[in-house]
Amino acid sequence: MSDRQQPDSPIEDPSNASFSDIKGFELNLLKEEYFFIQNIIEDYNKQIWVIKALGITGTGALLGLALQQKQNLFALIGCAIPIFFWILESQWKHFQRGFYPRVVELETILLNGHQLRGPAIYTVWSRSFKRAPVSKRQGYVWDGLLNPSVFVSYVLEIGFLLVVYALDLV
Repeated sequence: MSDRQQPDSPIEDPSNASFSDIKGFELNLLKEEYFFIQNIIEDYNKQIWVIKALGITGTGALLGLALQQKQNLFALIGCAIPIFFWILESQWKHFQRGFYPRVVELETILLNGHQLRGPAIYTVWSRSFKRAPVSKRQGYVWDGLLNPSVFVSYVLEIGFLLVVYALDLV
């Protein structure tokens, strides 16, 4: 007998694999990849919320300092904080959105190639919010900086700081 061990199951030896075994193996790989990517997307979301919270906390701390020191200029200088966190969050969102095309591709393969009704997390979400599964405009500016889920809170923060500065509320 040779040092080489015999495979424990028929699927380990490609010559013994049936078509249904290969399709089952492929389906399992697709499923694992799909849920792995969904977990990555969720991890990005968690980090994005931390970034957003830190930006709001920094802005609040600066406003507190402005009130304590009675210096209106702090409100104007404080606009740099939301701008910094806006750029940081937009980078994370841009990286996250890089996974979306593969999620759409996997959902299409599972739906059409394997005649499954799910998983279709991203497709159903896109349909519910009337968004195209793949964005028409792509790139850092559209996926990140000008993504409404990113910029709205920062524009509101900057607007608030400018109003505080302009009305000399401190």
